[in-house]
Amino acid sequence: MYRFLNSSNANWRKFLHLLCAAVLNKTILPLTAKETPKVFIVDDSLYNRNRSKNVELLARVHDHNDKRYYRGFRLLSLGWSDGSSYLPVSFSLLSCAKQKNRLAPMA
Repeated sequence: MYRFLNSSNANWRKFLHLLCAAVLNKTILPLTAKETPKVFIVDDSLYNRNRSKNVELLARVHDHNDKRYYRGFRLLSLGWSDGSSYLPVSFSLLSCAKQKNRLAPMA
């Protein structure tokens, strides 16, 4: 287990998708009714890192709720829900595309 967690060659996205599919098919779907609506939820949230200075690809990110800029990243996540349970399927931390808003370069 330690070798797998420390491996740089592990495909974490594929591992998360397979784990999610196994949990969904073997545990959650047998307990839900067939007529229950099942949905995918896409969420674009701010991952705030205001105390950080030298984090790779740290950027000034605009928060649309507060209408101001923060240091941090965008957290784009995809989840599955049946209304009573939520299962994360995939996620990605995003930096800013504009060079002038990036606070730390890529190493």
